Amino acid sequence: MFRIQIDEAMCNCCGLCAEVCPNDVLIKRRDGCSPAIGDRECVGCENCVVVCETGALKIIKEDDEVSVGC
Repeated sequence: MFRIQIDEAMCNCCGLCAEVCPNDVLIKRRDGCSPAIGDRECVGCENCVVVCETGALKIIKEDDEVSVGC
């Protein structure tokens, strides 16, 4: 599982990240600057990171929780 982290202070509001997101995780806002993160799951493709001219985006891999039975 992956999570997108946005540094809003670094975002230049270009919207390229939302345009290249294959899963529509990032959504360009109508009334704000940085993209909104939608309810779809990030697949970790890093398309958004590659096109981000300011380096405002990071993809974080979340460790799967392992449950141990008795």
